[in-house]
Amino acid sequence: MRLMRFTRFSKQSSALSSVARRALSVGVLVLGPMLMLGFLIAAGVDEARDSVRGEDELLVAAASDLRFAFAELGERFESESGVGVTFNFGSTGLLTQQIENGAPFDVFFSANRAYVDRLVEGGFAADEPWAYAIGYLAVVVPGGEPLPAPEALSEDRFEALAIANPAHAPYGMAAEQALESLGLKSALEERLVYGENVLDALRLVETGNADVGLVALAFLDAAEGVDGEKLSPELHEPIEQTAVTIEGAANLEAARRFLEFVGGEVGREVLERYRFGTPDAGGDEYGR
Repeated sequence: MRLMRFTRFSKQSSALSSVARRALSVGVLVLGPMLMLGFLIAAGVDEARDSVRGEDELLVAAASDLRFAFAELGERFESESGVGVTFNFGSTGLLTQQIENGAPFDVFFSANRAYVDRLVEGGFAADEPWAYAIGYLAVVVPGGEPLPAPEALSEDRFEALAIANPAHAPYGMAAEQALESLGLKSALEERLVYGENVLDALRLVETGNADVGLVALAFLDAAEGVDGEKLSPELHEPIEQTAVTIEGAANLEAARRFLEFVGGEVGREVLERYRFGTPDAGGDEYGR
């Protein structure tokens, strides 16, 4: 079985935890949004589709909060199915744009419902959307630093607060909503530093480029060098993570099998371990 391994390391890649580095080593595609689009434009969509995949390979677009959980799920799916899985992790909004521009993904795991609905309305969905998880935010600080109460994020010791870019990242949108609910958005506006996606926001805290961050709860047990705790989900709209197969997918049946795998016993167990909630239980079962 041949797996494709395209990797692009940022200047901050050395700050990745061992789990993240392991994620990059097993069939993980991390082509940046502009690089992917440039590739498609230069090669043509059909040629790109042929060159990016071989037989028995599945190409999955996935929100960045899934990096650790899906690295594990991908390995287990490959072992059970014999189908190779390559992931492209990024912000949900930018992945949506890639799909709209012809990126050859088979299935898309979004961090919210709205972007999937946009794809459905645009004719890019092969099947009905499926809400596979509820996401949560966490407050994180560099390891060993005292964790602040959410209301204390405006203290002078926090000169830089990292969040995902709310222009295209659902976790960034939720972080902005939480700050608004806390009455801190205006006070912190000049201190916000943005990651392109929620994993990049975590890296800003890991590398010391931010004193505190609002990132995915799913990172807490896998990231190294940070401490954190769950932020009350009542401070923001639910992060209803939704998946959909892509119209014209080269491996549509394999995409459906992967969806079933994520929704099955193994997938639920892994998502639970990474602190995702399940929509079937109102989010309460997994979001400890």
